[in-house]
Amino acid sequence: MQQSLNHNIQQLTALLKNAENKKLLWEEMQIISKKAFELQDAIMADLDEIEASETDITKIQAAFAARESIWDMMKQITDRELALREKTHHKETPEEREKRHQEILSESEEHHCCCGHHHTEHEKCDCHNQDKTQCCQKGKKTCHKK
Repeated sequence: MQQSLNHNIQQLTALLKNAENKKLLWEEMQIISKKAFELQDAIMADLDEIEASETDITKIQAAFAARESIWDMMKQITDRELALREKTHHKETPEEREKRHQEILSESEEHHCCCGHHHTEHEKCDCHNQDKTQCCQKGKKTCHKK
């Protein structure tokens, strides 16, 4: 049983390491999470058995410490799963988009020009040697705060 417990804990640790991969996809994270919960169930069953049958207080305390360690690992895995889910499935609401737009406008004093460069408010566009607000070939004002 002790060997099985150690093997399961090692597998769970490896899954946690895989979950921390920055290039992990949502679908891969779901598989990791499912395996992690299966391992957690097996580990907790083994720890329950150890706690029920063991009389040495040191071994019982070690089992409790192992249980807390497993909970911490599972929290890290579930936190990573939730973060990936939010990143993958979050749709920006119109209110969020407007708020983000207003933040960008208030933070930046540069203007984005039709030539693809950024100019401060009083600079002329070097590409067309014209005022930054008149640099488009059609004569329209194309520079806008970004």
